[in-house]
Amino acid sequence: MLHQINLLPWRDEIRVQHKRRFIHLLILGAIIAFVGQWAVGRYFHHQQVQQQHRLSYLSQYIADLERQIQLLKVAEQEHKTILTRLDVVESLQRGRNKTTDFMNLMPELIPEGVYVDKIKMNGQEIEMAGISDSTARLATMLDNLERSDSLKGVEMHSIVHNRKRFNKEFQTFKVSFVFSPMSLENTAANLEEKGANHG
Repeated sequence: MLHQINLLPWRDEIRVQHKRRFIHLLILGAIIAFVGQWAVGRYFHHQQVQQQHRLSYLSQYIADLERQIQLLKVAEQEHKTILTRLDVVESLQRGRNKTTDFMNLMPELIPEGVYVDKIKMNGQEIEMAGISDSTARLATMLDNLERSDSLKGVEMHSIVHNRKRFNKEFQTFKVSFVFSPMSLENTAANLEEKGANHG
């Protein structure tokens, strides 16, 4: 009976070693691929979390800015309301000052013997009506009005003679003009300046 005798047993050993090495390399490659895939997944997950944090921060920041813008709009509206009220108050104050200035000016312009019955003020336009005991006094009043730096566009609308009032005959008149308080203020400033220069 013949027996097979392998005279080179080292070849089988090398073949087994190659097989084991191949299996080891397959296992190692699988482990490396798994670890690499896990690491890449963790990296992208971390990036996604970071991006989500950035988006949340930006959303919160934008919401804060929008709230601040709304507060600024409210503050701006309140500021406009306050300015409007101040304009109204200043207008009323100017109107009150204008009336006071006008009433202070009138005694200098209306001569004795002329009596004013009615004064109608519409802004800067003023209409005045009254009576006089002579034409000369009306002429003096008209001259005073025309010479005044505070009055512009003086116009005598009517003079009616022989109107009885208080059991006496008077002449009624109606005159209109534009009152310019700035002119009065300038005149007052000039007088103060002259006084200061004299002093």
